[in-house]
Amino acid sequence: MKPENNNNQRDFYRCDIQLPFTFSIIKGKEVVGPYVGRTLNLGGGGMFFATSCPLLQPGTLLLAEFKAHEKGEQLPEGALSGDFMARVIREEVGDCESTLERRYILAVEFKFPHKATKNDIVAYLNRYEAHRKGQ
Repeated sequence: MKPENNNNQRDFYRCDIQLPFTFSIIKGKEVVGPYVGRTLNLGGGGMFFATSCPLLQPGTLLLAEFKAHEKGEQLPEGALSGDFMARVIREEVGDCESTLERRYILAVEFKFPHKATKNDIVAYLNRYEAHRKGQ
């Protein structure tokens, strides 16, 4: 997938999609979590997501885990699933208007040992976009 506009400075297009996931924080040899997050956008190279977990800051390594979608969700066949290593590159803090709960908005870049993992995300997003356009 290629960027659709000149403002996208990433190697991969980011798709606006909200997917629930869990993540654990990697601190040396220790793994802390799991915590809950929800993507705001997702691409082959990273994602932007929201969470109530206050422990993340630029440089933090995390392991995000996506699971198959719940029944009834309007998403394409072949759900995104698996574990993805990522590094936080930027954070923002804000309050969620509906719950007054503090939310942390984070940008992460994926760290892949294999190109196949990146291809899995891009293939999923291609199916999602095709599904969305077909509705």
